[in-house]
Amino acid sequence: MLLLVFVAGEMGCYAMTPAQKRAKAKAKMERKKEAQRRKAKRKRIKEGKPLLYVYSFDLRSGEPLPATHITVQDVNARPTKKPKVSKPTDMKKARVQRSLPHGQYWAAAAKTGYFASDTVRFNHKEDEDTVKLYLYPETRLTFTVTDSLTGRAVAANVIVRNHEKKRVMQTTSDSLHAVLAVLLDDRIPFYTIDATSPHYFPFRDTISDPTQFAGVIMSPREVKSFVLRNIYFATGKTRILDSSEPALNELYQFLVSRPSQRIRIVGHTDDIGSDRSNQVLSEGRCKEVKQAMADRGVDPKRIEIEGRGERDPIVPNDDEAHRQMNRRVEIVLL
Repeated sequence: MLLLVFVAGEMGCYAMTPAQKRAKAKAKMERKKEAQRRKAKRKRIKEGKPLLYVYSFDLRSGEPLPATHITVQDVNARPTKKPKVSKPTDMKKARVQRSLPHGQYWAAAAKTGYFASDTVRFNHKEDEDTVKLYLYPETRLTFTVTDSLTGRAVAANVIVRNHEKKRVMQTTSDSLHAVLAVLLDDRIPFYTIDATSPHYFPFRDTISDPTQFAGVIMSPREVKSFVLRNIYFATGKTRILDSSEPALNELYQFLVSRPSQRIRIVGHTDDIGSDRSNQVLSEGRCKEVKQAMADRGVDPKRIEIEGRGERDPIVPNDDEAHRQMNRRVEIVLL
């Protein structure tokens, strides 16, 4: 009896649990796969077709980029010859793999929403050679071309150039929607944008921050005066708020495009406060706008100022919406 119990105990010690069985089967499968890999590697080396891996990555984040189209070609191949590799990277490891003969090759990658990678030349001589390609994401800038007075769409010829004055886009906006888009590389320090239209003054602006670009705003040639829109001041003060930069830049570009043009800056307020305080406030705000132009390099002699206070409302000061309309900066051409 005692002997039987002892043997049963020994047998129980060597019985495998289900988890151990799965681990053993997995290890056996891994050994089998590794043996197959070694066999395939020996075969590739014997045939002179070692394995090449090409990976693609996001240059900004370093993350792998699946579904990136990879092209690999012999450096001596004719341009019309079919590439050795022309396929997208897989979804798991963001790579393509192919057995290729020893030799010199080039590889490049392309993906929607990214600038194409640099073309990489390499010698393929070892089994499991690895090439890494990096793509930089594009910045898509969408903007409108509009009339400065009416806000309506304007048909204009638009040219965008990079900091080296190389043209990156030239197109014509339509007079129905006038919505355009251009792909920008935010590694470029700035772009310039020019727009021309027969009945408008030329427009030019610098795009250093696409998120702050207000669009192309065209000034009609026959205009005698216009309201400088979207310029904001601290409540009851002359200090110009930072959110007014696009409007100030619009006025600056207008003056740059017409170097002989003189203007008068006319300030208007609502009727809140005394006549005297509103008069002083309107004059002070005009001075601030003039100084902003001088700081940008505009000759102050080209600019006159006039504060009109609350004397010239365009609508009754009977509610906040109307008072906001009456608080305005007008540019008169001289």
